[in-house]
Amino acid sequence: MQSCGMSFTRCKTIFGFQTPPALLNSQVVVMGHRGPLHLSDLFQLYNEDSVHTLCSVFEHEWEKQQNYSERSDLEEDSGRESLLVSRKTSAGYSLLYAIWMTFHPALVKVVLLRLSTDLFSILGILTLRWVILFCERQAVFDWAGYTYSLVVLGTVCCCAISQHLFEKHGRIITANTQAVLAGALYRKTLSLSHSSRQQSNTTQGTDVLGKVECVAELVVTLTCLWSCPLRVALYLGLLWGELGPGVLVGVVLLLVLIPVNSAVEHKAKQLRRSQQIIRERSEQLIKEMLHKYQALKLLAWESWFHQRVTESRARELEMLRILGYLTAFSMLDSVCMPFLVGFSSLGVFVLVDDGNVLTPSQIFTSLCFFRLLRPPLLELPGLLCVLKQAQQSLCHLEKVFLTEDLATSAKGATEDIPPDSSQQPCDRCKNKHSNSDEKRDHYLFQKGSGEARRLYVRAFGWHWVSVTSLVYLSVCAVSLAQDAVLSMWTGEAKEVQGLEGWRELRNSRLSAYALLGLLQALLVCCSAYCLTCGSLRASHTLHSELLSDVLHLPVQSQKIDVRWLLQAFTQDMQVVDEELPKHLHSWLKSLLDILSTITLISFIMPAFSLAVCPLILLFFCIQSHFSSARMRIRHMEASPVSVTSLECVTHFVEAPLSGPKHREVYLTHCLQALHQNLLVKYNKIISESWAVLRFDGVAGIVLFLVSLILLETQTDSGLVALALICAFNIKEALRRYPQATSDISIDMLSMQRFCKFAKVEKEAAWTVSYRPPFDWPQHGEVKFRNYESEASSNCTPALRGINLTILKGEKIGVVSSGKTDTDGLVSCLFRSVEARSGAVLIDDVNIARMSLHDLRSRLQIISQVPVLFSGPLRANLDPFSQHTDMQVWLVLELCHLKERVQQLPAQLLHPVQRTSLAFSFGQRRLLCLARALLARVKILLVEEALPCVDVETEGLVRQLIHTEFKDCTVLWLTQNPLTLMHTERVLVLNKGQAVKYDAPSTVLQQGPLFSQ
Repeated sequence: MQSCGMSFTRCKTIFGFQTPPALLNSQVVVMGHRGPLHLSDLFQLYNEDSVHTLCSVFEHEWEKQQNYSERSDLEEDSGRESLLVSRKTSAGYSLLYAIWMTFHPALVKVVLLRLSTDLFSILGILTLRWVILFCERQAVFDWAGYTYSLVVLGTVCCCAISQHLFEKHGRIITANTQAVLAGALYRKTLSLSHSSRQQSNTTQGTDVLGKVECVAELVVTLTCLWSCPLRVALYLGLLWGELGPGVLVGVVLLLVLIPVNSAVEHKAKQLRRSQQIIRERSEQLIKEMLHKYQALKLLAWESWFHQRVTESRARELEMLRILGYLTAFSMLDSVCMPFLVGFSSLGVFVLVDDGNVLTPSQIFTSLCFFRLLRPPLLELPGLLCVLKQAQQSLCHLEKVFLTEDLATSAKGATEDIPPDSSQQPCDRCKNKHSNSDEKRDHYLFQKGSGEARRLYVRAFGWHWVSVTSLVYLSVCAVSLAQDAVLSMWTGEAKEVQGLEGWRELRNSRLSAYALLGLLQALLVCCSAYCLTCGSLRASHTLHSELLSDVLHLPVQSQKIDVRWLLQAFTQDMQVVDEELPKHLHSWLKSLLDILSTITLISFIMPAFSLAVCPLILLFFCIQSHFSSARMRIRHMEASPVSVTSLECVTHFVEAPLSGPKHREVYLTHCLQALHQNLLVKYNKIISESWAVLRFDGVAGIVLFLVSLILLETQTDSGLVALALICAFNIKEALRRYPQATSDISIDMLSMQRFCKFAKVEKEAAWTVSYRPPFDWPQHGEVKFRNYESEASSNCTPALRGINLTILKGEKIGVVSSGKTDTDGLVSCLFRSVEARSGAVLIDDVNIARMSLHDLRSRLQIISQVPVLFSGPLRANLDPFSQHTDMQVWLVLELCHLKERVQQLPAQLLHPVQRTSLAFSFGQRRLLCLARALLARVKILLVEEALPCVDVETEGLVRQLIHTEFKDCTVLWLTQNPLTLMHTERVLVLNKGQAVKYDAPSTVLQQGPLFSQ
């Protein structure tokens, strides 16, 4: 790779950028298509583009600005306070000027590329207009026709290359600016003492990184701010030349649309904020379910938690439904607004004067320029908000850079840090993203997404798939019909004789055009409705199945990582809810646009069909390479190489440091991480630019072939205009389709995780045909008959050869050298693990015959760590409302908690939070006892209390168990045999075997309980 890197550093484009040629660009994509990419496979940055060099240049320019500001302050007022105070209200212009001086050569070239892109886009439309005029004159196709075709090809290629270079280098400058500002931020923050960083609220890592990203995006935006008004002026001037004052009607409609768009966007933002709040609550509920999973399973409360999660999910889906309906407006804006603007302008043009007759060249030019006019007009209001937000970010960053380390200057000493803080910085992040995660994602990608796609289609619903596809196809057909009506109108206008005939033709064609527009609007709304309903159905189905799969996992599953479960419920579900519907919309619309355009062009000129197959093969070859390479680079962005640059350095910013040596070490790692992140971003940019340029090349070939064949074979200028409109608009679809296809492939990784969860082995059924008697167990007698169990986990041994009987109402102490043996007994009785051989009988009923809920609901355990769930206090005692409030108050009174609960604002409905301090640890243990008192079970297991429980509370627990459960079988689980003297017999477990089972005094007199 060194040779590639050296060749890369010597390569420059005609615009002066140090960028690799097309051959080297292709090599990245080809390598990504063949297999996984590694850091050594990527093109190394040119030395002048490295983070270290760029940071040095920026710091030099920033120091010059600081020196200039200091001199200005001294000249204005020699008595002014320090720079930190005097510049507190800075508008951020010094920082912006330093950024400009750092990147001004590249920014000037981006300005030139922006200007050339605008001019070439206009020239391309004018060139096609000349082609239509050439056909209108019925000229003989000779060397002039070939010249027109070559000019079309040349302008299209120049426009594509110019746009490609502008987008590519604009993104590179944004990435460089972000890296430079982040590097300067880390250098500045690490130079501060830890106390200064704690006193200042301007150096919080996550917040400042957001400001850095905002300012980085501003740089190119400000540089090309002039482009919007320039394009608007040029397009309006050209449209005025075609339609005269009629163009003002279309412009007014576009201007009216601006506040409407703003209002819809504002409403959408409000809904997204509300949705985010609901989603965060749902995530907290999911986290609680996973963290307290064992307690939830042993209590057999899965259905209660399932209901809570489902209700929260229903509120979230309702917000998604409203947002989905709002997308109908955005679809109307993108699909129907160009029609409405064109219809109003063309209609006014022909209605104002009977002498105004539309020609194919006018129609083509007007529709194309109106499509180009819409984006800059809609961008102008948004730029004001962007500039305001960017100014705030500039001020914030400048304030950070101007912060003085007052603590260090005053003390003149360094601060101490804990011994383990000087570890290698990147290790902290690499521990978070293990190699197993990387291999797992790579395996999922290699496995393919066919199964995942089938799962999503099934969840979406075949009926919604069919209806949605049909409606989208109808929208596309109506759009083509609109252009066809205009084409027919211009052709028929040549044959009309007399004013009355012209008026009749004009009114009929305008009416048909308007009806098609209304039909298109209706179909667009239907398509938004179908897509929203189908995607919501998929989201609901997949979430329900995932929740059911997780709740049916064994208590101690060895195959599932909790982090992976959290990712499935949060990140992966968000992809299904929000990202996948947008990508499906873009994919389906662009696919149908491409197919319908090719079909129409082939119908107009059959000779074009000969080139369809080669063009399709070329297109899919490029798309295959692009999708694979994009997936590989996306995987690198999610790998520890890239993550370190964001997570690791944020940790450094918040960590205490000792001395300049440690600061230099941390800064070196920060810059190295930023450089690696920039390297991945740069290769992502050049690979995507490689693909976009070739997709534009395919669109250019289509346009060239269409113009060439039309000039030679077609004499109807109306059909020429129709074919050129279709060929001209295919470029956008050819860009969107590969992007959407690649996005869907990435989204399918989330779906593949859902498939994996569905295949994980589940626990026994919650309900079976055999049901024990309603009052079972009546006595609570437990018998172990040659019982042997599977190991519940790596650290819990299996029970082996257990043969014993626990009589009804007997109080048994269970002691072991470690908690693993007693946990094995709990797992056995609650069937967290199944029997390998033998049986456990409760009142002579084999517990393996019954369902898990029937078994676990008849047992109760007071765990060593008492577990309370978020929600009302009453739900923590009686989630299914099987008891009256009077019964709940009675058990609280027995547990000496009635007065404490009455002091709470909502009493029984008081919300119990995860971090609530309303109850002490001992009180929580008493609440678990109250829960068992309400259940009135015949078998109770009590784990030894933690030392933090006071003696008085634990004495109360023992007293209540002996009085209220005197007729019940009670198993006391402990590692201290001296606490079991109140029991009738003691069972000693050692390595999964019952070694002793006798009276407490007898067991203690027999010597050591456990063999060494």
